[in-house]
Amino acid sequence: MPRTIPPSLADVIEQLELEAPSVVTAADLAHAVGPAATEDEGRQVAYELQREGWLGRLRTKNAWEFLPGARGGPIGSADRFIEFRARQATDPSWGGVLAMESAATLLGLAQRLPAQEVVALPDHQPFPKAFAGEWRYVRLDLGPSAVSPINGLPTWTIEGLLVGFAVRPSSYRDIAGLGQWLEFATLQADTDAVISLLEPQNSATRQRAAYLFSAAFVQEKAAEVLRRFPPIHPVWLGPREPGGHFDSACMVNDTMLRKYLSIGVGA
Repeated sequence: MPRTIPPSLADVIEQLELEAPSVVTAADLAHAVGPAATEDEGRQVAYELQREGWLGRLRTKNAWEFLPGARGGPIGSADRFIEFRARQATDPSWGGVLAMESAATLLGLAQRLPAQEVVALPDHQPFPKAFAGEWRYVRLDLGPSAVSPINGLPTWTIEGLLVGFAVRPSSYRDIAGLGQWLEFATLQADTDAVISLLEPQNSATRQRAAYLFSAAFVQEKAAEVLRRFPPIHPVWLGPREPGGHFDSACMVNDTMLRKYLSIGVGA
């Protein structure tokens, strides 16, 4: 569908083409109009740009996807994180972090996209209504040292992913895929960083984290974690049911992960 550039919007479109943002907000558009423009004026510009095919609709209020001219038409980017970017743009203080399977894909570990993207939220941070259906959340804050930007998105590091899984194993929904990438992740992980992230965690989390290294046969790193945090009592990885594998060094009974490590199910 051909797009036109109304003279009244030419300067705004030119600025957007130069900056090439993936998401624009009402505040951004107000600023583009002029220093005295209000957000209401920015919203009016947004509606006009949307009508002309330069902005795409998003579920996040006061945010739109910019559709640059290089795409040859009003075609969206198919960015699976576009609503996340929109939330960041409209509320920079929001503390959501890409976690679990979403982090695993961005880190280049998991080969299969998750059925739902996953965001980790600190206490009292809202789960956006715009995320409903396509996203789920885990209420977990590992701190800034567990987070690094990937493509402009705050994302758990490899160490954060391992510790996050150890805290909430049931919140990772693709255990078969995890079984495939665990060895690579544990080999790449910085043990000191893992130990630092484990400091505020409970003994069960620490034992499960040590077990992840042990299960991947990265025994030296498992021993480092166990030296710093000796196991206290037996804990579970997975549901409490018969037939698990008990790791005596870590004192972890694994009814969730071991079968995928032994048969090598791919992601």
